[in-house]
Amino acid sequence: MELTELIKDYVATELLSSIELDFLEGELWETIQHISEINTLTIAPKIICKKLELKENSCWQLCCAAVLDFLRPLKKKNERVENLNKLINQYNLDNK
Repeated sequence: MELTELIKDYVATELLSSIELDFLEGELWETIQHISEINTLTIAPKIICKKLELKENSCWQLCCAAVLDFLRPLKKKNERVENLNKLINQYNLDNK
């Protein structure tokens, strides 16, 4: 499984299995745990960002968070996206 392919699949079908969602949860957790070690983030295509209701030029990790927020929402709407955005800003990754 690969993060980008699962996100593309979700955008195309709006469906993912529980195993695929578990994989995305793990990927997001790893990103958050090791964010201080990340140097750059890869930008997702505009159409993917738009479909996931994210800003243009959002990274794949934010797309992952958005998919999880849609399919496995927490108490607060867009909680994962907001939390990851804060970390990206804190570690100045949006300008690299």
